[in-house]
Amino acid sequence: MQRRTFGIMLLLIALLLGQVNSAPVSVEKGKLVDSIDELERLYPPAEVCASCHGDVYEQWKVSMHSRSILHSIDIIYSYIKNAVPNDPERSARAKKPGGYKAELMKCFVCHAPQLEQASEKFMREVAQAVIDYYEKKDSKAKNLLERLTVTCYVCHNMKALHPPERPEPNVMYGTKGKGQSPFHAVKRHPYIGNSNFCMQCHGAYLAPDGEPIFCSTIAQSYRDHYVAMGGQLSCQDCHMRAKNRGHTFPGTYVVDMLKEGIGLNVQVRNVIEYKPFAPLTDYTKRNPAAVITVDLINNAGHRIPDGCYWTSKVILELVALDEKGKVVWKGNKEYFEIGLDWYGNRRFVSYEIKDLVDFSLPPREVTTERFYAIFPQDVRKVELIIRVKYYVKSGMEFLVHEEKRILEY
Repeated sequence: MQRRTFGIMLLLIALLLGQVNSAPVSVEKGKLVDSIDELERLYPPAEVCASCHGDVYEQWKVSMHSRSILHSIDIIYSYIKNAVPNDPERSARAKKPGGYKAELMKCFVCHAPQLEQASEKFMREVAQAVIDYYEKKDSKAKNLLERLTVTCYVCHNMKALHPPERPEPNVMYGTKGKGQSPFHAVKRHPYIGNSNFCMQCHGAYLAPDGEPIFCSTIAQSYRDHYVAMGGQLSCQDCHMRAKNRGHTFPGTYVVDMLKEGIGLNVQVRNVIEYKPFAPLTDYTKRNPAAVITVDLINNAGHRIPDGCYWTSKVILELVALDEKGKVVWKGNKEYFEIGLDWYGNRRFVSYEIKDLVDFSLPPREVTTERFYAIFPQDVRKVELIIRVKYYVKSGMEFLVHEEKRILEY
């Protein structure tokens, strides 16, 4: 870490002396780099921007963009370790000149797009770092992967314009295009403030060789359901502008964001359940019961759940406890997407997903569930607990809502 800090200080000094461009420079076709240091001379790290944009840098540091490989290390590892060498078609493509890099860029085109400038040698070094960090938590590998992130330059230059437009060297693009800098020019472009800008990565990806990669289907859900149902907010409206979230880009890993995205409304009515034709005075043939209506409101601009983990699901859980705290009734419902490969097998890693079965919560809709709960005969008081959880993967689950009702009979 000290070595990197020293390197960044040298880079800042070079910037001040005008010896290094502070935005990505044009690289002639075919000229590739062999190391992370060379790559950072083309695409300087976010720490360079922090010298002028410290507040934005601190926001970015807590975002998933600042650890775009490490955050999804299990999926990327699975792809590099298992898919590329063991899938016959993928392995054959990887053995062709430039093929190994082309296969890995199906992940890194979004998780570290700077690697478009990586040589085959450097790409293999990055792949080995993924393996070494995942299997051994190697510190050297981690340091390399921490330097390969979705940086300021990725969004504000490299990906800032929609093809066939190409960003100019030494220009940083934004929604305002105001301000001056001794390090780079500033220009406005509306694309960077449009949802289509985010959809470059947050949607199904079609690789140059034609393979579809379903890391996320948020873009498709946004266009085909949210906008089609009258939604008018952009990705940036919710994930940046609202509540001055800025460059933190909160998502499913921030409970407050989940609470905003999933609304909950509960209605409960006491009922006495009698056996057929039993007289009302015969208490041996009655049971306390309840009619429960739960509304889940998707306020987001896309289906919930969604994202890179195909294990994700929203869980509606109901539990009824008697006076002694004993569970006397349970109810539950789960909402998720089933990812399928070409052959109809359910799979859980993005590169294997080629088709969907959708049981998620659709945007701009209310999903209503009704339960009829019958409790033991001797129960006179019930505590009903309603929980909404967001399950990402094993060991990662968030409680979004919890409501309680006391029912007396």
